[in-house]
Amino acid sequence: MHKFSLRALGVALFAVTLVTGCSKKEAGPPPPEIPPDGITGIPAPVDRDATMAAVDNPIAGAVKEVKAKVLDKDADDKTKGLVRIKVLDLDGPVDVSDNTHLEVWKPGSDPEEQKAEMADWASHEPAVPVGTWDIRLIYDEGGVCKGEGWVRNVVVVAGKLWKAEVIFATPMQWVRIYGTLGGKDVADNMHVDVFKSGTDQQEFQPITGFWSTQKVPLLAGTYDLRVSYDKDNVKGKGTLAAFAVGGNHGVQKKTVALIKQ
Repeated sequence: MHKFSLRALGVALFAVTLVTGCSKKEAGPPPPEIPPDGITGIPAPVDRDATMAAVDNPIAGAVKEVKAKVLDKDADDKTKGLVRIKVLDLDGPVDVSDNTHLEVWKPGSDPEEQKAEMADWASHEPAVPVGTWDIRLIYDEGGVCKGEGWVRNVVVVAGKLWKAEVIFATPMQWVRIYGTLGGKDVADNMHVDVFKSGTDQQEFQPITGFWSTQKVPLLAGTYDLRVSYDKDNVKGKGTLAAFAVGGNHGVQKKTVALIKQ
């Protein structure tokens, strides 16, 4: 009798454990976190070359300052000189050389009428024929982030490197837009249209558009955003007026609350 009672008790305990284990539900993955609004990833200011001196070359457009020095350095073609320009955005300064083209023009050329003699990236060190040239710098980082400026009357000498630092007005930020619908993250299927602030959206097309899973560069300014969501027969829309984009080359994150349609 004693053995039977112990066996019965063991079976009962096993049954309770089994029921408890079957009824326990595993917790699913936590909902994705939406980063708080704000600006991150601001680049550290680059160091300036203290050995460079201001020059009297005429400047135009987005170019605000030029400092340079001339060094002894041969090109592969000994009949040519070398040009190297570090392009620094005014706010920082931040090095934007990798996104800036360098074009060499005959002095006084009209870009609408003539063509550049040669072109390269500003971050390179192209060999340039001896003479006096106008240097055109074209910054391009996405469809809306552009800038253009000139350094004129640059003298190129064979066996010499004209090395310069240019302060360039290219204020911008990377922008990442998130969205919620009914308090839930819906950024995976959300499209953003970008208009200059105050634009009649019925009359004009957006200046650019992107999916919210992307991080896009926008030139500093104020924009109106139109947001739409469409997934599994659920649709939503939202707006963000007077969205201010700064010039520190950081990443600005913003969340828009959508309304179900």
